[in-house]
Amino acid sequence: MKLDPDSRGVIRRALENRVPNFLELAGKVLGVPQHPYAQLFAVAGCTYADLESGIKKNGLDSTLDMLLREGVYLTLDEFRCKTKIVRGGRHIPASMKDWDNARGSGPLKAFSSGTSGGKRVETSHSLENARFGLAGSRVMLDEFNRSTGAAIALGSILPSAMGLGTCISSSRLGHPIERWFALGGSNRENWHYKALTRAIVTRLRLGGAKIPYPTYLEGDDFSPVAEFIARRKKEGAEVGMSGMVSSVARVAGAAIDRGLDIRGSWALVTGESLTDVKRKLIEASGIDVFPVYATSDFGGIGVPCRQMTSGDCVHIAEASIALTSRPVDFWGDGETVQSLHVTAVVPFAPRVLINVEIGDTGVMEPSHCDCEFSRLGYTRQVRNIAAFSKISAQGSTLYAPELVRLLEESLPQKFGGRPGDFQLLEVEGKAQTETVLRIHPRLNVGPE
Repeated sequence: MKLDPDSRGVIRRALENRVPNFLELAGKVLGVPQHPYAQLFAVAGCTYADLESGIKKNGLDSTLDMLLREGVYLTLDEFRCKTKIVRGGRHIPASMKDWDNARGSGPLKAFSSGTSGGKRVETSHSLENARFGLAGSRVMLDEFNRSTGAAIALGSILPSAMGLGTCISSSRLGHPIERWFALGGSNRENWHYKALTRAIVTRLRLGGAKIPYPTYLEGDDFSPVAEFIARRKKEGAEVGMSGMVSSVARVAGAAIDRGLDIRGSWALVTGESLTDVKRKLIEASGIDVFPVYATSDFGGIGVPCRQMTSGDCVHIAEASIALTSRPVDFWGDGETVQSLHVTAVVPFAPRVLINVEIGDTGVMEPSHCDCEFSRLGYTRQVRNIAAFSKISAQGSTLYAPELVRLLEESLPQKFGGRPGDFQLLEVEGKAQTETVLRIHPRLNVGPE
C-alpha cells in the first residue's frame, strides 16, 4: 500500500468532490426502493432529484440539516439494529448489511468495543480508504512539524488493531515508531494473542517495515514509558506519542510521581473525551496534548491543529464526512443536548452513512485557524464533545457527564489520587449485571 506523495492534493480533491461523492453513495441506496434509506427519504417526501436540487440550491451541509429535521436519520441503536426504525407510523426493516458499501469493503477490520451494549460491531475497510487515511495523517504530521524525533505508541496488542495499526501507519509515513508499549503483559490468558502479534510483526519486519515488537507494561505501571521519554529527552530527542487519553494521563502521572523531566514531549490522544481535568494533569507533566476525534464505527471525525491548545476542540474532517446535529431529550428530563450525526462523503467509505447518530454531543461552529487544515478548506470545528450514554442499576441512573465528574473530580478530591485512579467496571453478577468501582491500590482506600 503506497502513500500518495501529494497528500494535500488527496485531501483537496476530496473536498472539491464532496457533493458528487455523496450523491454517488446516496444514489446507490435510493435506487433500491426497499432499502432503509430509500424508505426514510420516501417518508420525508424527498426523491433523488429533490436531493440534487436541494444541494445545488442550499449546499450539502444545509440540505443534510433539513433532511435531519424531516426524519432522515438513524439513531445509534437504529444503526446497530438494536431498535426498530419507525417514521411516520411506518416500520422500516433493516440489518447491518444494509449499510455496507461494496467499494469500501476490504481486508482491514475494526471492531467497536461493545461498551454501549450488545455485540461488537465489525467494520471492514478497503486499502483505498486506508491510503486516504494516511494522506490525512501526513498532513497532520506536517501541521505539527513532527516528522522527526522519537515516536512511541501506547496501544493494546491483538485483537485490538490500535497498537499494530499505529506502528504500520507510522512506518509507511516514514516516521517509524521507536517503542511500542502495550498493556496486558502479565495476563496469561492472552498468550495466543501475544504469539500472533509477534508473528505478524516478524513477518512485517522481514518485508522491510520498521515496526518494533511490543514492550509489555505490567499491571497499571506506566513508569517505563515516562522513563523512556525522559531518557530520550536527555539524549536530545523530542518525543511524540499516540494513545488513549487515559493511557497518556497515566504516563503523565508516572512522570510527576517520579520527578521525571518530560517537558517538550507531545501526544495525540483518542478513544475518549479529553476532559479539562485530564488535560490539566497531562500538561502539568510537560506533555503538549492534542485530541483526535475518531470512532471504530465511523472512522475519523475530527483532527487537531497546533492552535487548538485548550478543551477538546478539533477541525471537522470535511474531506471524508459531514457533521450535523439535532436536539435530543436523551435523558427524559426535558433538557435537550445536541446529538451529533455523521454522513460519509467519500465513495470508498466502509459504510453508507446518512445522518447517523454517533452517540456524542458537541458544539459545532466556524473555525478561524491559520493552519494546514484550514488552508486546505476545513472551515468548521466541533468542541465540548461528550458521550451521552448512561448506567442504570437498582432503579438509579447516572449519566456519562455525571460519571466523569464523579470519577475524575469528586472522588479524587475526597480520597486523593488523580484521573484514572477510580474506574467503573460492569460485570455479570449471580442474578444481575453489577457495576463495580475499582480503586488504584496505591491510594489504600478502605470501604466507606
